[in-house]
Order: sequence, then C-alpha cells, then structure tokens
Amino acid sequence: MFAQNPWEGLITFSISRRATLAGMAAAPLIAATGPVVANRKPVTVFQARQIVTMERALPSARFMAVSDGMVLGVADTLDDLAAWTQGRETRVDTRFADQILFPGLIDPHIHPMQSAVMLNIPFLAPDDWKLPRGHYPGVTGKAEYRSRLKAMIAGQSGEIVVIWGHHELFHGPMNRTVLDEIEPDRPVVIWQRSFHDVFANTAALKWMELDNAEAFYSAVSAANALHEHASFENGIFSETALQIAIGKLRPVILAPSKLQSGFADLQTMMHARGVTTTADLATGIFAGFDIEAGLIGNAFGRPESKARISLMPIASELDRRDNFDAAKWYAQTHGGFTNDKVRLDKRVKLFADGAFFAQNMRMGAPGYTDGHIGKWLTEPDALVEQLERYWKAGFALHVHVNGDEGAAVLLDALARLPHRLAQTITLEHLGYCTEAQIVKIAELGLMVSAQPNYIRVLGEAYSKTGLGPDRASLMNRLGSLERNGIPLGLHSDFNMAPIDPFYLAWIAQTREGIDGKRRAPEEQLSREKALRAV
Repeated sequence: MFAQNPWEGLITFSISRRATLAGMAAAPLIAATGPVVANRKPVTVFQARQIVTMERALPSARFMAVSDGMVLGVADTLDDLAAWTQGRETRVDTRFADQILFPGLIDPHIHPMQSAVMLNIPFLAPDDWKLPRGHYPGVTGKAEYRSRLKAMIAGQSGEIVVIWGHHELFHGPMNRTVLDEIEPDRPVVIWQRSFHDVFANTAALKWMELDNAEAFYSAVSAANALHEHASFENGIFSETALQIAIGKLRPVILAPSKLQSGFADLQTMMHARGVTTTADLATGIFAGFDIEAGLIGNAFGRPESKARISLMPIASELDRRDNFDAAKWYAQTHGGFTNDKVRLDKRVKLFADGAFFAQNMRMGAPGYTDGHIGKWLTEPDALVEQLERYWKAGFALHVHVNGDEGAAVLLDALARLPHRLAQTITLEHLGYCTEAQIVKIAELGLMVSAQPNYIRVLGEAYSKTGLGPDRASLMNRLGSLERNGIPLGLHSDFNMAPIDPFYLAWIAQTREGIDGKRRAPEEQLSREKALRAV
C-alpha cells in the first residue's frame, strides 16, 4: 500500500516519459536503418536498483542508455546495451544504483498564473502545506482559526493583506462583519479554500473603491456577473463575481517581481516532485490569454526550465472578443506563443458548475442537506452554445464539472454533439457523479481528469454538512471509472492539492481522509492504475 509520498528519498531522478517511450519505440527502427541516422554522440548508461518503464511488456530494467537527452534503450545488463554503446564514448553513472528511477510525472491541470500569485500569499487552511518559502500547518476550529488569522495579519506588510485557505466547515463563517471584528483598520482579503470566492473587510472594499452599494453593484453589472454571486453587505465576490475582486487586486498580486518569484517557486515544486509535463487549464483568468501566454512562455521557455507546458484558452474569455472566430484565432495564435517547451494545442476550457471546495457545485436531488443551492459558472443554455460552437470549430473540449446536476446538464449536451475522430472531450474534476452517469461517460467515449484531494480533505466535513455520509463517501468515484474502462488522469489543480503526483496516486489508491478514515473502498483505484494516472 502507498504511504504519503511512498518513495520519498528513494526516487530522486525522473526522466521524460515521452523521451522514454519514444526511445524504446524507436530503438529497433534506428538499428534497422543503419549508420546513416545513427547518433554517434557520447552515451551515458545509468544503473539503478530498478528502472520502472510503465510498459506492460517490459515493466522494468536495471540499466538505461541516454545520449543527447534521449533514452536509447533499457536492459537488465550492461552487455545487453552493447548495440548502443559499442564503438562510442560511454560512461556508466552509478549514482542511482540503490534507487528507483521512474518516468517523468504528469500533472495535467495546473494554473501557473494562479500558482505564481498564490505562492506569494500566506496559507491558512484546514490542511498542512509545505511550500518553497515556508510551512503552513493546517488549522481547524473557529476560535483557533481566528486567533491564527489575527496573528498572521499582524505579521504581514503592504497596503492590503491577502490570505488564502478559509473553509466555513472547518473555520466557521466568514464575511465582512467577521473580518471587521478581526481587523477593523487595515484592508484584508480572505481567499476561500476553493479559490472561487473572496471575502473583503470594510477597509478592503474602500481600498477597492467599492465601499458603497451603488458602486459595488455597478461593478457587478459591468462585469456581467450574476448579482446573486456577490454581496455588498457580506463583502463577498463569488464565482462569476470573482473577476471583480481579481481586477481590483491585480496591481498588487500581479507585480512583476512577485510573478517572477512565483513562477520560480512553481517550477521548484514541480522539479522536486518529478513533474516534467503539465498544462495550464485556464490561460487568461488573471490578465487575458495574450498577456498570460507571454508570461508563461517566458517562464517555462528558458533554457534552464526542466518542464514542458501546454497552454489552453478559456472559452468565455475568447467569446468576449469582437467578431471572434475560434478556428481563425487558433491558426493566427498558435505559432506566436510556442517554443520547444511551451505548446498550444487546439483545446479550450469551459466551465459548468461551481467549486467543490466551496460547495458551489450543482447537486441533483435531494440537493444539499442545509437547503442551499449551488451555482452555475456558465448557465446551461450558454454552456450548450459554447460546446457546440467550439466543437464545430474543431477544438478538443475540457469542461470543469463538479456536481451530479452539473454532470447531467453537461452529458445531455455532449450526447448531442456529432462524433468526430481525433477530437476529444475531457471532464475536469468530476467531484461527485452517479453510477449511471459513469456508464454514460463510458458510452460517450469521454475522458476524465480527476481531482482526488476532495475525498481526503472534505470526506468527513461533507458527510456532516452538505452531502450526508453516503454521497460524501462516494466523492471521487475513481474505482467505478477504472472498472468502466474510462481513460483517467489525476491532477493537483494547485492549490486545491499539492503538486505531488505520487501523493495524489496514494489518495486515489487508499481514499484515506485527513481524519484517518478510508471511505468507500470500492472506489479505490488499483495501485497500477493510480500510477498510470500520473
């Protein structure tokens, strides 16, 4: 069974999965074509206790030949690699002789701009966080949270204080009145654990120039946000109204020096956990696609960068452009932001219902235990139009969906799209769904990129408030996805979960909550599938 970070200290070297598989596949072809295409550059042979290949027909080896950044081949003895080493300058590297080498890991859903912003903000959440610039122990209980929050605010400098991680079920209610009691003078903003909600005290609303109801709701209307997603009285900017707060905070959170250090910290975390490939699943959420793509391309395109990234625009952001033509936009944009480490495929991100960590997802009958109703990020009719428009334009679709009502609306719409070869549809997160919906997902040939940290952090809390013990135990129905043969990956969606694929695989395989309880073992992933999912 996994333990948290089960191979901590054992696996210290990761290689590109793509290079590994390409090297293995190409080896017999290169040999067959003769010396015309032979690579005669020096070879380094790495020796390890075990080299995990993730190839079912050749699952492991002990020696790996590498030249000019490409894996040439693997074998169980040095002699077996003679076809690659004979007559060439060869060096045997034994530094990993007692360790396990694993292919480079993939985290298919990270938001680099969000990460760069959040890595400059202190964390105060229910769960522990170890980050490049500090360790933030988790906190639970209203009194303890408020005491820690007050102390944290006092320790921060700057014109406005921003702190991430509040969750009502762990920390008690949060609103303008509560914040004013904790800090009546300095502008303070609390970013909810989901990232989708922001709370401001009176001083912060004044700093934003939104300190009267008329100005506040004028900003809501100007942003085309739903008025029920914002509250002047409570100082709340939620879901569709979040962009109002982000816009006001932009001069502070997007300061060039902060972004530079944030991107550096992000890549440090990725490298430390063996992540060699990722994707930005919402390029443009802070500053628009063009600006963010340029910033990310600069950060990841440097020679010293050790990871690749794929950019992905947001449908709603593109739709706001005048006379927008999706296919024409991709053709004109594709070459402008890409290099050997940054790519832009013909994919687009769409949003159905709200955040799982905020209980904003749309839940089907019987709904939430306290009677509240979740939120749509995109109203169903508008979502259907987006799906049809971008599918027709030839884009692969990645759709954020969390609750079973959200899944019901989405699956009905996807079932009406014409089938097209080489065009894929991926459901992002899929926090809660029914067994029947999983069968439908399989029938439609969809893929799922799941966020397994829901069951770990929220299993106990949501069983008591919101979902009840039965539905809470069935969050992240990954075992059902595996049994139905649905292509599946696991992601962090940092900072919804740490950038640590082995940790995510351990959660998926054990379903162990932060309370130590394992819920719905039938929904565990097999160990092999959990590893393949990262």
